[in-house]
Amino acid sequence: GLGDVYKRQVKAMAEDGKVAIRNIRREAIEDIGKLNLPEDVSKREEDRIQNLVNEYNKKVEELLKAKEQELLTV
Repeated sequence: GLGDVYKRQVKAMAEDGKVAIRNIRREAIEDIGKLNLPEDVSKREEDRIQNLVNEYNKKVEELLKAKEQELLTV
């Protein structure tokens, strides 16, 4: 039914968000590499970026679950 269509759209949007986050992560890590920082500093910054990626992926998942629940009640 229509709910299934909406759920597929919401999942696709969530996946697009995750892809965008991964692309930003890749670019940020490439930029860090270009700075020729000491290895420990580069690693620390990459870890900070990964923590942000994890945080935002979690937010995307939470929003997806909330929207799916909302669609179930419509």
